[in-house]
Amino acid sequence: MKSLTLTVSLPAHQHAPSSKRLLGLPFELRNLIYYHVLVDVPKHSRTHDQDCHFRQNHTRNSIEPAACHVLELAVNLVPSQALCPWDEPLQCRCAKRTTLNLLLACRQLHREAAPVFWSANTFVFDHPDEFALCVGARLREAYRPLLRHVYIASPDGWDTCTRTHTNLFTDTRIAQKGGIPRWLQFWGVLKQCRGMRTLAVRPEVVKRHAADMASLRDWMPELRRLELTWVGKYKDHMVSWERDWGSFRACTTLQRHTVFARATQVVDFRGAGADFSKERCKNLYRDFTTNFCVYVDSIVRERFLGCDLEQDRDWIFLHDGRMAAGLDDARTSYRVALPTGEKTRVTFMAVPQSQRTRVRLMRARLAREAELKARGRPTAAEEQVLKEIKKRRAANKSREADEEACEREKTLSARRAREEERREEERRERERKKAELGRAVEAAKEERRTGRKRVVKRRSVEREMGEVPI
Repeated sequence: MKSLTLTVSLPAHQHAPSSKRLLGLPFELRNLIYYHVLVDVPKHSRTHDQDCHFRQNHTRNSIEPAACHVLELAVNLVPSQALCPWDEPLQCRCAKRTTLNLLLACRQLHREAAPVFWSANTFVFDHPDEFALCVGARLREAYRPLLRHVYIASPDGWDTCTRTHTNLFTDTRIAQKGGIPRWLQFWGVLKQCRGMRTLAVRPEVVKRHAADMASLRDWMPELRRLELTWVGKYKDHMVSWERDWGSFRACTTLQRHTVFARATQVVDFRGAGADFSKERCKNLYRDFTTNFCVYVDSIVRERFLGCDLEQDRDWIFLHDGRMAAGLDDARTSYRVALPTGEKTRVTFMAVPQSQRTRVRLMRARLAREAELKARGRPTAAEEQVLKEIKKRRAANKSREADEEACEREKTLSARRAREEERREEERRERERKKAELGRAVEAAKEERRTGRKRVVKRRSVEREMGEVPI
């Protein structure tokens, strides 16, 4: 006869301590938790928080800058985006990942959650050198094959250099005569990411690397999609003469007057005719830069920004209603057809706020203000006024202190001037007395000299008179 077992659920306070913690859950549940905590949308698709200052005070036509373009960087690895010492950047942290501290909880949790983080996220880089430094110098070698999705794109111009003399990882000069190929270090790091699924790169890295492109299928057998990236930058005519070089975070006058758009062209690297010879790579680069980019740029200017390509394609008006209807944060992605028959998706990363968004933000702001007033606390506008008052008071105190310091300095300067004048007068008096004494001494000397001459003359006369016979 089989013994019957009866399962009795224990109260919560009688469970083993390990079963109440995260590591006490089944591994499948832990993986789901890791996925929901650590996996997020790509950086270029994130938006600002509701209370971010970039979301406030917008009109119907003002541009809300993309969160990835005004992201406060902890470490800047792109020299062209470095801040100058005199820059006063306007930035935020809305595009940062905020849940990575989970990986620092303990070694077991890091060992279990790290593969989920590195394999399920899409990592966005602004430059191939940034990818080479982040992955090749900062990421553990064991985690590099776990990367699945990489996207490299930037509105900066194409880097057309063919050789380099700089070692990216040591920041030293390469002694080899003539240097090395410009993107050799990038390809060396990329080939270590053998588990890549989707890869989007800038076109300059494929122009002169036919051998690397040909071996891409061998190094990355699971790669399903290869794309070339393009990012367009469109400034309103009112800020056409403002500074637009360097970091966009420092270009504060452009942030609400600039629209960004991005698109990609799929590269067939597994088809029957996908032989990446030297000439094929050059043609691929030439076709992308002279055809695809030009077509997409013209479509964005004419269809979405309302430019007249025949008159002046560079004269852009973003705030007078010429932009396409419906181009706002409610819909930022459009599928367009190119003159070549191909289709691509254009995604805008900085667009005006929709009416629904502005109404929602206004209602949320009014609700917060009502709640603060009910608590007896100042609203955001009142806090801003109080800060301005404190700032003005501090400025007034500083000005008064400066004026008082100036008055003291004037008094001290006048006192020093009087002291100098007194010393100068005493010096002149001493010099006058010294001069008078010198003149008296000279007069006495002259008088003695005259007396001696008179005595000598009298003696000579007496001697002559004594020699005359009587």
